[in-house]
Amino acid sequence: MIESLKRNWKGMVLMLISALTLSIGSFLWKLADFGDIATAVTSIEGIWGIFLKMLPGFIVYVIGAAVMTIALGYGELSVLQPMNCMSYVFALIISSIFLTEPITPLSIAGIFVIIAGVITIGGAAK
Repeated sequence: MIESLKRNWKGMVLMLISALTLSIGSFLWKLADFGDIATAVTSIEGIWGIFLKMLPGFIVYVIGAAVMTIALGYGELSVLQPMNCMSYVFALIISSIFLTEPITPLSIAGIFVIIAGVITIGGAAK
């Protein structure tokens, strides 16, 4: 496990940053209020309004994807790609803080399963 960490640590850090950024991008999309979308898409102004509401989330999401692409150059794919699942953990935390969505005991168990899986797969690399 220590050898895998030594070889892949830069990629691991970048993948965690990517996962956090992807979660923030999704959060920004969640915040975008489209109103009556059926009415909005009937005019150029409505379509432009939807685009502008989605743009911040899109920009942050693209940054996360770029960081992920860079991260993959610093380690083994089989170690780094599972770390992308940490975005689910970050999304749960962000939604509970900013959207006051509840964290249930089952959610907490899921967080532990994800983290255990990431550690297990990351440590198993040769």
